Amino acid sequence: MSRPKIGLALGGGGARGAAHIGALQVLHENKIPIHQIAGTSSGSVVGAMYAATLDPSWVENRFREFIISDQFKALGTDRLTGKPFSSNSAFNQIAKKLKDQVVLAMSLHRNSIIKKSRLKDAFDFLIPVKSFEELQIPLKIIATDLNTCKPVIYNSGDLVEAATRSGSIPGYIEPTEENDQLIVDGGASMPLPTTIIRNEVDILIGIDIRRRGVKPLEETNIYEIMMRSDMSTYQNLLNHYSKVADVVISPDVKDFQWSEFEKFDYFLNEGIQSCENAILTIRRQISKQKRISFRLKQWFGH
Repeated sequence: MSRPKIGLALGGGGARGAAHIGALQVLHENKIPIHQIAGTSSGSVVGAMYAATLDPSWVENRFREFIISDQFKALGTDRLTGKPFSSNSAFNQIAKKLKDQVVLAMSLHRNSIIKKSRLKDAFDFLIPVKSFEELQIPLKIIATDLNTCKPVIYNSGDLVEAATRSGSIPGYIEPTEENDQLIVDGGASMPLPTTIIRNEVDILIGIDIRRRGVKPLEETNIYEIMMRSDMSTYQNLLNHYSKVADVVISPDVKDFQWSEFEKFDYFLNEGIQSCENAILTIRRQISKQKRISFRLKQWFGH
């Protein structure tokens, strides 16, 4: 009896992407094969690392090396870590830091804080191959074109460039201007990339690493109301994409920000725990698909 094709959709979330690594380790240990991956932002990087090696332990070790590397320090994420606030999007973390009037004035004349080349150097350090064609399993990477407000999907050619575009946090990392496109982080259009591989697999597993624990607003000023409105859009978009998956794994990443890489071990362990809790559901889905496949073969004589 043929085994069902299993797809994995990895959502964006910066440092919280370590939860993807933990989940992949559990899937690997339970001998659950992945036949197709779609990734947004940090999910695209973890997806690329795994698709290149099929070794989640290597992925973990490489990330640990990255966090103490010069390439990581050049990103300056340590300057962004602070008290959590209401909004879920990376842009709003940046906006919170830019409330000083002098910096706000400067931001009107710049499109980013960090040059794209720094992020590309970081991803070049992490991803062990240069092209999609070198991967062991198919991967689709999602970015966003701000000029059309639509997702851009990459599945061939320069892998590091595609991942860099997918991880270009609006307002923080320099966007890519190409032809008539202005390309930024995939999370702006598809924070959990389930729909683009739904028809290519029998079972689709989504890993949702959004921040948790929405609390009532402490202040109801213009800024906080605008930021919470943005968060509402983001949360509902994630809910929409989650419904497309057969199984959704939701690590308890609490309200930690995308820039809190010092929480790597916590995120990794939450990914392990949440995936272990989902293994029985995944196995049931596999058994169900095998029964469907068997019945189709009986009915159609193939």
